[in-house]
Amino acid sequence: MSDLSDNPHLKAFLESSLSCVKTPDDDDLYCNTTSDFFGCWNFTRAGTAMTKPCPYLPGFNTKEIAYKNCSENGTWERANYMKCRMTREIEEDLNKEVLNAFRHIYISLVGFSISITLLVISLFIFFKFRQLRCDRITLHKNLFISYLLTAIMYILYNVLVIMDGDVLHDQPIWCVVLHVITQYCVVSNFAWMFCEGVYLHTIMVKTFITGKWLIIVCTVIGWVCPFVLVGVYTAVRASSKDDNILCWHQESTLQWIMYAPVVASIFLNLIFLCNIVRLLITKLRQIPEAGQTRKATRATLILIPLLGIQYLMFPIKPAEGSSWEEVYLIVVALHLSLQGAFVSIIFCFCNGEVITVIKRKWALHRESTFTSKGRYRAPSTIGTTTYTLVDHMSGVATSVT
Repeated sequence: MSDLSDNPHLKAFLESSLSCVKTPDDDDLYCNTTSDFFGCWNFTRAGTAMTKPCPYLPGFNTKEIAYKNCSENGTWERANYMKCRMTREIEEDLNKEVLNAFRHIYISLVGFSISITLLVISLFIFFKFRQLRCDRITLHKNLFISYLLTAIMYILYNVLVIMDGDVLHDQPIWCVVLHVITQYCVVSNFAWMFCEGVYLHTIMVKTFITGKWLIIVCTVIGWVCPFVLVGVYTAVRASSKDDNILCWHQESTLQWIMYAPVVASIFLNLIFLCNIVRLLITKLRQIPEAGQTRKATRATLILIPLLGIQYLMFPIKPAEGSSWEEVYLIVVALHLSLQGAFVSIIFCFCNGEVITVIKRKWALHRESTFTSKGRYRAPSTIGTTTYTLVDHMSGVATSVT
């Protein structure tokens, strides 16, 4: 739900472009709205001039004013940006400002690329090994797919729309479609986080519930419900005159059609997490061994990214222009873009079942390769204390050492 274009440069362009859609309501002669490389010039009465702050561009002083004369016959003269030019010192400072303004977008692009790489590898592992086919892994597959789609769509949306002001101004139909698809992927991603919470809470509370039925319910919640929500949002916004401009990029209260259920699902997951931890602590206390609090704490920390609880850490954005705003934007960009990578590492690469299956596959490969040469020796095992949590729905046991 984070706005990846939250910077003063793009905001200035958006505000300028928004003014271009306001038509005069009298019969006087006007110069028609027009735009150049630096932004938009609105309808202006003949015989007058329009002025506006210099654009946020390298080499321009935004504290000065640019103007464009509208002749008596209703035609534009050439825009004058002479006062916008600045000295080398001011230009160097502005270049730094532009770099800082787009820094969080570049960070997001790198983070999403890392997440895509790890998610693809994780999904390959999940689909490759039959030993990993169970209800819990099925949920992980869908969650990872939703993360993957979200990362891909965010990269496409940033590169093709956010970083190209002409697209926002011209508003081709494909950029609106890209916006809608991106929103669907985001809502679906949160829906699958909620499904993970529903699944874990259900198997902890109701041991003998049918796994197949629960997977069907989660599939409807994860893929169908977001489609309905985004479909309603799209229909309502398409019929609105004020909210269907600039590729639908500007914030709109209509987005709460999608975001209200998302926020509700995060709070429900928080309730699920509290109850899961309570039940886990109760069961661990029945095991006469030290360190149970540490195990419960570790389990809680592992479940937080799976259920999306960490999104509650960013409810309020610092005031615009404050010293904390840039820090906030960078932290949100890192969190949003690397979320898929974190989940892949925790629930695939550090998963005990995955590690066991890969080790077994590697051992079989070495055995088939080196047995004939007498160079293979089976790996030894070291005695450890292991606790086994059984997934009663899928019959899969997870060992925690």
